Amino acid sequence: MFAKDPLHLKLDIALEKLLAKRKELIANLPKGVAYGAPAARRPEGYVEEDKELGVLNFEWADQIRKENDECNEVLHEILDTLPRCDRNTLPKLTPDKVWVWGGPTPQWGGSMADDTLVRGADYFNAENVAYVYGPTNDKMMQMHSKYKRMLCQVNANCRTAGALYHSEEENAALLSELSLQYPNIVGAMCDDYCTGTNRILLPERYEKIYRGTKKVNKDLKVYGVVYAHELNVRNFQLVQDYVDVVNFWIWNKDEILDYDEHIARCQENFPGKPIIQGIFIHEYGRADVGNPPAILEYQLDKAREYMAKGVVEGIIILGDREIKKWPESASAVKNYLLNQ
Repeated sequence: MFAKDPLHLKLDIALEKLLAKRKELIANLPKGVAYGAPAARRPEGYVEEDKELGVLNFEWADQIRKENDECNEVLHEILDTLPRCDRNTLPKLTPDKVWVWGGPTPQWGGSMADDTLVRGADYFNAENVAYVYGPTNDKMMQMHSKYKRMLCQVNANCRTAGALYHSEEENAALLSELSLQYPNIVGAMCDDYCTGTNRILLPERYEKIYRGTKKVNKDLKVYGVVYAHELNVRNFQLVQDYVDVVNFWIWNKDEILDYDEHIARCQENFPGKPIIQGIFIHEYGRADVGNPPAILEYQLDKAREYMAKGVVEGIIILGDREIKKWPESASAVKNYLLNQ
């Protein structure tokens, strides 16, 4: 839909300029530097302690700053016009409602350290973790056993090379068995649930994952990652029975302006399913840099607003690798949670 007012037209223009700049920068990325790896420059005298850290791109944020700042300025203008709930009337995002997403990966500026998610969850004082990317084995389950609740990735999408030893169904069944030994395991996460589909999600793959997850422990829940921009272009009706909880994410920062519409569409696509809100500290969709604090705080407010309505049951913060990449954005989320 085209912009109908001057402010949204201004945003469309800023987004178009940002897209053009991003395309230019991607075409000229240095060898060995990948998408998703931009990070804020380290302060003078900084010494990196994590020897397992992936390659980071410290040039990108400066190169895209002008176009990104112009876009953020318009976003802030529009946010200031939107109605806001009184935070004092909203339920709090207490540690038992907060999850942190992460695990060992060399991609996106992540770390291959086994305890990367532990460090991330403890930074945000979260009681729950969504362990992804890495292997499903006793060592990693034990390492995260101190958390109240744990989700583990079972599908192949975005897994670190060599981490998925079995088929997706077999991996889900293994998790089902491990959940008897580690009772904090409460569910299976399917990252990027729609990746590889065009218009409609065919049920065969998802039914196998669901069957494997429930094989030994029928109480385990299957979580599926779904993005706001997918809700208008994918048909989920054939897989609705194979998702217990929708993990809903906003990939493009400007889509936060239509949060209400996206949540309503999510409910339409997955009737009766609980929703847990994903929070991107790194904004991958538009600028590939840290999300501004104002946008993060608005999304956290909206999550709490929909918690009050019984629609959203908590948040998952992505995550562990972003704390070092974007200290200001990560600190904004941490301080928000501490000072609700």
